[in-house]
Amino acid sequence: MKDTLETERLVLRQLRDEDAVALSKYGSNFDIARMTGSFPHPFPLLSAEFKILHLKAQNRRSLAYPYAITEKGHDAMIGIVDLFRQIETDNLEFGYWIGEPFWGKGYASEACRGLMEEADRHFGPAVLRAGVFSDNPASLRVLEKLGFELTGKKEVYFSMARLKKAESLLLERPATPTASLSE
Repeated sequence: MKDTLETERLVLRQLRDEDAVALSKYGSNFDIARMTGSFPHPFPLLSAEFKILHLKAQNRRSLAYPYAITEKGHDAMIGIVDLFRQIETDNLEFGYWIGEPFWGKGYASEACRGLMEEADRHFGPAVLRAGVFSDNPASLRVLEKLGFELTGKKEVYFSMARLKKAESLLLERPATPTASLSE
């Protein structure tokens, strides 16, 4: 996978240690943290630093492909988009978040589309998986626009920010996407 990906308005780049400040700032927003399984609330800087070190280590092992989302012309991280798996033979799972000041601009869809196109070039078209907490309709809409389809399966996952389990809907993007990535 390339180190840097460009879309119309965004640059997706490798994570840097200094991105921990933005991760702690935006990730401490309960409305963001509760929609992830792994963000604590609040999200202290030390935890954000550890999270970035962990993601970079997973990348070196080919188990994760995380990218900092930045606006073109600005280097500050506004979110993260990631493909990850537990072991190399697993299907890749899709994850992302965007800082609240950048919501409503279509950045999540654009960043996800950019990473999906690179994944298809690098790995070939493959089934991608995603999970979304059932009380997160905005993220569900993003995934459906990207060609993900509900599998009909539901899981219960622990959310660190909520400090309890919450229902998650499972989605898959078929190896041959039904939706055009250029939409």
